[in-house]
Parts: sequence; structure tokens; C-alpha cells
Amino acid sequence: MNLFSNPLSPWRLPLRFLYPANWVSEGYEEQTSYMLNHPELRQKENMLTDSSGKQVWKISLPGNSGVFAYKHCEGKTPWRYIFDLSHPAREWRNYQAIYRMNIPAGKVVAYGEERCCGILKSSYIITEFIENTRNGCDFMPGGKYRDSLAERKEFTRLLAPELAKMHKHGFFHKAIHARNVLYRNTDSGKMEIFLIDVARCRIHFKSKMKSAVLFDLYTPLRDLQLTGEENLAFIDEYRKHFPECPFSAEELVLHLKSFHRHGKTFDVIGE
Repeated sequence: MNLFSNPLSPWRLPLRFLYPANWVSEGYEEQTSYMLNHPELRQKENMLTDSSGKQVWKISLPGNSGVFAYKHCEGKTPWRYIFDLSHPAREWRNYQAIYRMNIPAGKVVAYGEERCCGILKSSYIITEFIENTRNGCDFMPGGKYRDSLAERKEFTRLLAPELAKMHKHGFFHKAIHARNVLYRNTDSGKMEIFLIDVARCRIHFKSKMKSAVLFDLYTPLRDLQLTGEENLAFIDEYRKHFPECPFSAEELVLHLKSFHRHGKTFDVIGE
């Protein structure tokens, strides 16, 4: 690993010749080969999501060989990726950074791509399926557990320090939507969370992290639309784990109140 491919280096470059085109985690060679050679496993009844040029299936291998999430991506703008990494390769790279920061996330099993004369045709990434989980959309307005105040508070309490950990390392998630955070309760009744779908993450120089901090805090708060009290508790928990934050608590409140995204503002703090 060199300066330009280190997942925690702000100098890392998304140039495909710096990374393997196909990669399999040690010990998963047989399972990966089986999934690639049996496309019938990717049937409609096994599909989890189908949107924006990507499909995700839950695949259970025979003989208790494991359960996996298989994501297939079409090259929507294939010429763009002649030199650049495919989305699965970016996601694999970003997962490596997340693991180094000890942030809970899905385990990548393999990724790969198909190219013709350097032009990306399709690509895939396979992760271990995290059993018994649901995503944070449950706590959004209209969600299944929207009115479960204790679980809602615990979800945001767990998410805040993980975001703080990222930002300490100059890591910008850019898509920390509620749907990209899985949660489950353990046998002891404690909640745990896992990050998924991290293809859009990137490293910034710390001097340029101010806008990234606001963007990453605004995104889940905008999704969840919590009470002002809950949002202030989220900000306090975040700053407790990131005392070097470039904003004071008061500054964060003021900036988030007027944060502008996609031509709209939303007062995530409330009155």
C-alpha cells in the first residue's frame, strides 16, 4: 500500500490502476466462485433493493456456507470510469478505512468488475449479510418504530460517536442517510449499529472539513426529523467524541438551522 492508495491518506487517488480490479477476502474463494457461477441465485424473490442502476440480493448458499448481500452495479456513465474506480471498488476502499477506524460495518467478501477496452460494463461487491437487522428508516416519520422513543434515542446516541470518529480522521461520509445505517438488538437487549453503502465516502484535508461536518450531521437529522431536544442531544454526543470539532455547539446549531441543500433549508433544531 502506498501514499496514494492508503485508505486514510488525503492524498489517495481513485485511479483504478492503483487497486486490484478483482479481489476476494482470504477464506471466501469458494463461496465467491459459487455466487459468480450461479447467476440464478440472483432471482427476483431474493432481491432486497433495485434502484439507481444497482440491484442488491440476499443470497443464502447451500450447505450452510453463508448468507451474503450481492450488489450489482451497471456502468451508467461507463466512459467516466476508464481511469476511475468503479463504485464497488470505491466502496471496498472506503470499507478498509472504516475498519481501520474501528467503526462497525458490513464485512466485504469480494468485489470485481467487467471491462471492455478499459470501459466499465458492470461491477459487483459482495458483503456478509448482517442477520436480524433493520435500517434507520424505522425511526423516520411514518416508520415502523417512529413512536418508540427509547429506541430512537439509542439509535442516534450510537450514530453520533461513529460520525465523530470519521470526522476526526478527515473522513466525509456524504451519504449517511438513515437507510444506510442498520441496527439490531443483541440477546442482552443492547442495540448495535452497522454502516453500509459507503461508496460515496472520501477523505478531505482537515482544513476543508467544515462543510463536510455540516453535511454529514444535517443528513441523518433531516431524515429523522426528531425533536429539538433530541437533535441537541445528538450534537452534544457528537462533540463529546470530537472535541476538536471546528464548530462550537452554539455554532453548529446556528449553521444547521440555516443549512442549504438541494435548494431547500430545513430547521433540524426546531424552536
